[in-house]
Amino acid sequence: MFVPFLDLKTQYNQIKDEIADELSEVLDTCYYVLGPKVASFEEKFAEITGTKYCIAVSSGTAAVHLTMWASDLQPGSGIIVPPNTFTASAEGIVLAGHVPVFVDVDKDTLNLSPEKVESFLESCSSGGKPVDPKTNAQIRGILAVDLYGQPAAMPELEKISERYGLLLFEDACQSVNASRDGRPAGSFGTAAAFSFYPGKNLGAFGEGGAVTTNSEDIAGRVRTLRDHGSREKYHYDFIGHNYRMSAFQGAVLGVKSGYISQWNDRRREAAKRYNELLSGLPVELPVEDGDVRHVYHLYAIHTPKRDDLRKHLGEMNVASGLHYPIPLHTQKAYSYLGYEAGDFPVSEWNSSCNLTLPMFPDITEDQQVIVAEAAKSYFSEKD
Repeated sequence: MFVPFLDLKTQYNQIKDEIADELSEVLDTCYYVLGPKVASFEEKFAEITGTKYCIAVSSGTAAVHLTMWASDLQPGSGIIVPPNTFTASAEGIVLAGHVPVFVDVDKDTLNLSPEKVESFLESCSSGGKPVDPKTNAQIRGILAVDLYGQPAAMPELEKISERYGLLLFEDACQSVNASRDGRPAGSFGTAAAFSFYPGKNLGAFGEGGAVTTNSEDIAGRVRTLRDHGSREKYHYDFIGHNYRMSAFQGAVLGVKSGYISQWNDRRREAAKRYNELLSGLPVELPVEDGDVRHVYHLYAIHTPKRDDLRKHLGEMNVASGLHYPIPLHTQKAYSYLGYEAGDFPVSEWNSSCNLTLPMFPDITEDQQVIVAEAAKSYFSEKD
């Protein structure tokens, strides 16, 4: 039996009639961009994230860009961000005219380390305000990433942000319906960005994203900036962009949002089963950090034999993934920032050793047993 990394077809078959009805309404009304389906989804998603406002946009990358852009930070501001994330996290900072300032992550959670952030800020605040020693950018914000579906240590980062007068943002693109200390992902800091790329826990039938916030001012700016800087047709308050969500994606996400909690419960059950099946193997398993609802967008294990193990799994008809094999500070696109290999050892360890196993709500126990047995056979051959 082949075990896929992701199975979107099974999920679709369970809700296809509801999806068809919603898409039919879009076709009947011919309201293809924004409109009532998108507005309805925005209301539902604001409830999921426990925020006052949700603004649906065209992608997760657009959402990160808009959180930075709408915050009205001084151009060229330094924004602290971890290096072990998808490029959109840092890309959104750059697109908004700011400077990524990389700080390493915690070994257990692989999320931005509050201790390392505080230590870094202390080290570069001798003049009163923190200044990045590599780029001379004054640091004015922090963008924490909820890697793999586990919310970052946002309460601690909130305290640090307050002490240094910084804005705090959350890249929650992998953590829909997750929570920390009872607070939903997307409800921390100034604003949060979400992605609804098809493979995400809450996936559209194409690209999609959202910004969530409790700030009326930020929400208003995001709504304006996503629509060419216009609050009223042909009246432009700002230079904006076309980051509007398609009505088709709003319709799909409106249906799927009603299932996200139970789908994530099933992911959590699958993660628990993997923990049991893989216990005893010479690999590092995911760690849940305190009072969190980890939603396991990805189930990542770590081993220095990652590449050989992945090849073996493939030969055993088990798919797997790498997230993310090259940390951002060593990428050509960010070379102008002046970082080098060795600057962030934990992020680099993650990139060289992580292997993501099949994970989706409908993964069966039999499929997980096959994955585990394939992994066990690899290590038994090495003994």
